[in-house]
Amino acid sequence: MNLKFNINFFEKYLSYLINDIEYKRIKKNLKEYDLMADIDDQRFHHFRSTINQ
Repeated sequence: MNLKFNINFFEKYLSYLINDIEYKRIKKNLKEYDLMADIDDQRFHHFRSTINQ
């Protein structure tokens, strides 16, 4: 019984740890993507306004 409890606890802890790592990795990638999208959008507006003048 005790061994089964320890394995169950370890399994839940390991899945929590993996999910946490994946969440942080995905969140970091999304932040980098959003930053690049903002920069590209600003460049587009800057170059578009200089062409029209």
